[in-house]
Amino acid sequence: MNEERYPALYAPKDGYVFVVTYGRSGSTLTQSLLNAIPGYSIRGENGNLTYFLSRAIHLVAKHDMYTWRREDLAKEPQERRAYLKNILGQPYDPWAGAESVEPEDFRLSLMNLFAEKVLKPETGCRVSGFKEIRLHEDPNFFESHLDYLRDSFPKTRFLFQTRNHDAVSRSSWWANKPKHVVYKQLKQADEMFSEYSRKNPDICFTISYEKYAEGIDYAREIYNFLGEDMSDDAIGATLGQKLRH
Repeated sequence: MNEERYPALYAPKDGYVFVVTYGRSGSTLTQSLLNAIPGYSIRGENGNLTYFLSRAIHLVAKHDMYTWRREDLAKEPQERRAYLKNILGQPYDPWAGAESVEPEDFRLSLMNLFAEKVLKPETGCRVSGFKEIRLHEDPNFFESHLDYLRDSFPKTRFLFQTRNHDAVSRSSWWANKPKHVVYKQLKQADEMFSEYSRKNPDICFTISYEKYAEGIDYAREIYNFLGEDMSDDAIGATLGQKLRH
């Protein structure tokens, strides 16, 4: 069973929440609201580490030198690709051993290591995860990256966070870039968030930072999506502290 082979992935019994956004969107407030829920352990940024793990996963799953060998291994030698007929399984194959790499085990093993060594959920944690501001930086791989997260971490949910582009562009995070470049990147990110949510509506919720001004009622919408219940006092304390900051 997966729970036995990849224990770190399955340790948080209620799954994972990933906050996907961009710099200066107010996502640290969301991180704080999540960590106010008993049993939640939502880590901060990790430098987009899962992107690099997902790239490795994607290579093993999709690169011809892996896939051809896996596909031909079960065939009779005469039925194999001409390129592989005389070298598959031999020590002189330039990609010797590639046929034995199992993509699903490779994917789950890497993400299990990430959960164990990076997320490191505390004892009693029932929901783990992180927030990251860099997942949008490779638009061509964005959907694949999120799919690998969704398929690897049990009970995954995504919180996409957006903010008024003008407010974001005025922050020091973006100050060294021309405004039109910033606007283009933010617009593209919002579109990617929307498209992924459209394809995966049951596990996605989009947070608008400006709506936090509505206070407790809006924060409760997020909690309701996650199936969590928090008192008004607990929500208000977190909102008040972070909004003043």
